[in-house]
Amino acid sequence: MFTKLFKLILVILFFIQSPLYSKNSGSRDFNSKNLSNYFSGIIAYENNDNLEALNFFRSSRILLHKHNPYLKRYIYSLVLENKTKQAAIEIKQNLEKNNSNFFEAHLILALESLKKQNFDKSKDYLEESHKFINNDKIALIIYETIKEYLFVFQEGKILKTEKIFGNISFINEIFQKCYLGDKNTARNFKTLIDRNEDYSRYTFFLINHLIENDQFEEVQKITSEIDYLNSSI
Repeated sequence: MFTKLFKLILVILFFIQSPLYSKNSGSRDFNSKNLSNYFSGIIAYENNDNLEALNFFRSSRILLHKHNPYLKRYIYSLVLENKTKQAAIEIKQNLEKNNSNFFEAHLILALESLKKQNFDKSKDYLEESHKFINNDKIALIIYETIKEYLFVFQEGKILKTEKIFGNISFINEIFQKCYLGDKNTARNFKTLIDRNEDYSRYTFFLINHLIENDQFEEVQKITSEIDYLNSSI
């Protein structure tokens, strides 16, 4: 409780020090109800109550063009509620403004374009997202992964690049080979599964791959060895 209260105080102090409260910035729009809803949205988001957070953010939309962090929090809440289409619309409407200058905004647009098979546009958005990675390793992994898949979809082959993320790079390569119908896909899945018992969940993808290739005897052999009560599949 103290931690959340402290965060709320910091947010209030930020607003007090911000030029948003200046008479020249249209402070008349910042009434107590809007600020209360915004702060409530932040607290709900921190408590993982995404739907409630989204409702609070929507009710304080007047802050969208007056407080840059608002859009980022609003987009996060939309995505967590599986409203990615709406999130993409909001980002596009603010694309020329500073409030859209964060990694996830351009990543969402890249994925939306990828879904529509507009690979060139997806690549443009992805490259734009790279500007906002900074030192975030998770963001870098996501960027490199999407970049590799884009290359596979466009060129029909795997991008030759240094594999710097260990097992993550290996897993990505396996799925790319699976997409391309590589004859060694099953063997690669088995190699991955044998590396660590925590990777046994990838047996699901191995079985699916074998079924798609009509290798039913191999499927029966694998499923007969599964401990269904203790398996992570």
